[in-house]
Amino acid sequence: MSFRTLQFPGMIVKNIQSDGDKASIVIDYAIIIKNMDDAEQDTRWYGKGSFVVTELAIDSDEFPDFPATVISGDIKDNQITYRDEAAVPFKYHGNVGITLRFEKFDTPVKFIGEHMQFELAEHEKYIEHIK
Repeated sequence: MSFRTLQFPGMIVKNIQSDGDKASIVIDYAIIIKNMDDAEQDTRWYGKGSFVVTELAIDSDEFPDFPATVISGDIKDNQITYRDEAAVPFKYHGNVGITLRFEKFDTPVKFIGEHMQFELAEHEKYIEHIK
């Protein structure tokens, strides 16, 4: 079994669009760690993608200037919160959401809704092998 983990610190957000019912967070650069069973080393990659949260209950209306660099992030999947990393791709439903904290922007950006997903926009690009 292999899996990919998206790392939040250092992620670059290209844009955020929200209409009150749906929020789209476009990621221009993110580190992705690929883990493979029985492999001696993991690999580090970078990629692009989008978070989409729908049927919003909480909707931020203040955003940093873009592009903006993430310093920390939380993914909420009902009773579970993943801090600074998440296995991707994913599709969650229920009480789900995302909170992002950005460099040079004091207010956390938060979207809570009924459905959330993350999809990679294109193939990841290899950086290096890691321990």
